[in-house]
Amino acid sequence: MATVYLHIGPPKTGTTAIQNFLEDNKEALGKNGACFPDFNLRYIRPDHYFKVAYVRNAHFLVKSWRSMLAGKPGETYLSVLDQLEELGKKYDKIILSDESLWIFGDKHREGWAVLKNDLEKKGLKLCVIAYLRRQDSFALSYYRQMVRVAITELTFDEYWETLQNKYPLDYYSYVEYLSGVIGKENVFFRVFERGQFSGEEHNIYSDFLEILGLSLKDGFVLKKEIYNTAPDDSLLELRRTLNHLPNPDRYNQLLMDSYRAILRDRAEERPPKTSFFRPGEQTAYLESFSESNSRFAREYLGREDGKLFYDQSDIELPEYQVITEDLLRDTILYYAKVAELLEKENNKLRKEFEEVRKYVPLYHLHKKTNPYTKKAVRALKNFLDRIGLKEPLKRLLGLDSKKKKK
Repeated sequence: MATVYLHIGPPKTGTTAIQNFLEDNKEALGKNGACFPDFNLRYIRPDHYFKVAYVRNAHFLVKSWRSMLAGKPGETYLSVLDQLEELGKKYDKIILSDESLWIFGDKHREGWAVLKNDLEKKGLKLCVIAYLRRQDSFALSYYRQMVRVAITELTFDEYWETLQNKYPLDYYSYVEYLSGVIGKENVFFRVFERGQFSGEEHNIYSDFLEILGLSLKDGFVLKKEIYNTAPDDSLLELRRTLNHLPNPDRYNQLLMDSYRAILRDRAEERPPKTSFFRPGEQTAYLESFSESNSRFAREYLGREDGKLFYDQSDIELPEYQVITEDLLRDTILYYAKVAELLEKENNKLRKEFEEVRKYVPLYHLHKKTNPYTKKAVRALKNFLDRIGLKEPLKRLLGLDSKKKKK
């Protein structure tokens, strides 16, 4: 029986890196009896008009979850199930991934049993993969991401107050439910921490492949590329300020491209880490999950000491602070990038206009001897004739009557 490995995130746990790694290594996966399929489904998130990356090949489940539970699965869901059945005849392992499934799967927990049964009817077994980030670290990273992609203009306190009760961060509760539905042996909850990754290379790629019974030595390659580069404090504050615009620049490709260009320029830089929590708040927030984390570590990882996360180096970091001089510098740099990109676009349009003007030189239309004018007029006449407008236009313009008078 082939296995569907469903990677459900959560966000800010290397999901983009894993998805791009799988896409880059489709050939190596195929040689090892695995596949990362593209169902040719493309989505745009209606809440902020962003395209959903095509490598999130499990996003069809996000769209289908409610209809699944209503007993009226849509055509897309049924079509993908049929495709998975066919893939299962060729591959032992089928990998699907989408970080939104973490929150959707928690909101609609009864959907896991439906999905498991539907896959079993197709001769497929379901396994779930997730990476767990320390809750306070997740809160800080997730907020930065939401500001960076222009989803919120709120401060950290304002945003997290509305979100923390909605986002499932009680890892023990989640894994207990999934284990009860699909079996403990089919749930792979790993810790997202550099010192806890498995595999010979001890990175997230070797860790992920180990779950599949593979290793990087099985023909896999790593591309040197940084995904989701984090902005420093002043650039983040500039981004948050721009998000107050009536038409946020998530609708303006030029402004968004400018911001991304600056991030790319700073891709190799590692700004000092800061915290949006006030002194003492970060420790208190993490403490609220201590019992759940300890139970998870003892029961699912076999750790008698009950420690789920080892790295404590980024607890109680310096407070987030924007230096006026840095903000002024980044503001100037940001709009200089806008001007640079705008000039490139204008130069491109100028070149295109010059090419068009060679064939349709409107300023020479009065010169009947101009060869380009004749060519353009002939082309226009032929086009009007094809669509049946040549004669009506001649009559409308009085060209027929002039010809008859002569």
